[in-house]
Amino acid sequence: MFNKRSFLAIVVSIIIVFTTTFGVLMYLDRRDYRIFLGNQYQKDLYEIVSNVESLQASLSKVPVTMSEKQAIIIFSEIWRQAGAAQDRLNSLPISHEALSQTTKFLAQVGDFSYTLLKRSGSGQGLNETELKTLEKLNDYAGYLNVKLHELQQEVSEGKLDWTEIKLKGKVLFSQKLQNPVDVKFENISKELQQYPTLIYDGPFSENVLNIKPKVLQESKISIEEAKRVVKDILGNDKVQSIDTYSNKTGGKIPVYPFKVTMKGNKDATVDVDISQNGGKIVYLLDTREVKGSKLNMKQAIEKGMKYLEKIGYRDMIPTYTLKYDNVALINYAYVQDKVVVYPDQIKLKIALDNGDIIGIEAQHYLVAHTERKIPNARITPQEAKIMLVKI
Repeated sequence: MFNKRSFLAIVVSIIIVFTTTFGVLMYLDRRDYRIFLGNQYQKDLYEIVSNVESLQASLSKVPVTMSEKQAIIIFSEIWRQAGAAQDRLNSLPISHEALSQTTKFLAQVGDFSYTLLKRSGSGQGLNETELKTLEKLNDYAGYLNVKLHELQQEVSEGKLDWTEIKLKGKVLFSQKLQNPVDVKFENISKELQQYPTLIYDGPFSENVLNIKPKVLQESKISIEEAKRVVKDILGNDKVQSIDTYSNKTGGKIPVYPFKVTMKGNKDATVDVDISQNGGKIVYLLDTREVKGSKLNMKQAIEKGMKYLEKIGYRDMIPTYTLKYDNVALINYAYVQDKVVVYPDQIKLKIALDNGDIIGIEAQHYLVAHTERKIPNARITPQEAKIMLVKI
């Protein structure tokens, strides 16, 4: 009897020690993840502020730019900084509904500058209307800069905690409360809605963005069908749960917005928006940590093209690449009859540790994509090369 009691006591003690140790290890692991997550978001915000500061500084230089060479350098810098700010902004734990106007502003400033960059390269100067537009954009960039500094200050003073915002997102939604940073960006959006209408030769031009989305011509699907699409995309065996994360259904393209918890990591979630018409991916963001870089850009581009084919986006080629923080950011555009159709654009973020697709933006493609009647070329490839040499 004594031996039996001693044995049971030892077993119970081992179980208690094991569960306590396991609990402590889980707590430490969760704490380390929260610290990493907070530091990563803080780093992203710091870089966004730096990008917008540089963008504003470059915009302010445009009116006093005298030479073609200076103009090319300045417009290149504006384009680069706007793109970097837009991408990093989308990595923060803020709903993309709240960010939509801010990211649209950055996309249009960058795209407009790229259009002016190409014109400067061909020896064309700016007209008075374009100069006034750039001055207005500089004013709004200054406003965005001030608001981002205020947000950075609040985070530094401990008034806002990125990890709380990220990890309590579903709780806030269930209680019909808004993420405090969402509120700030919605207020920023109201101000940015007043910047000048930009109509120019580019995929983010207002005359392109204001067309009725082509995807709306497709049949409407149910929310359960949309959930099945999510499982097909992410892997049915990898998905733990799918929850609705917002009561908003999207802007130009009505969507079903989901927050997906993956098996094996309850803290890292994937936000996915599926179009109510056609069941297409409009937006995806995976928050998992990318710890290293094993793939080069060529390998990432190939993985991205195979992925796009797998989910139904065919005949796409890469048009722009950027590498940062072990992630490849790649823009793909549709090709029809050997002609690149730039409005039909999809942006992918690819993790360079294993090639996972951790970000998708397909709204521009879904708005613009249709089969077009491509006119015959007016110049030959050889003539185009000669023109480039002259530039």
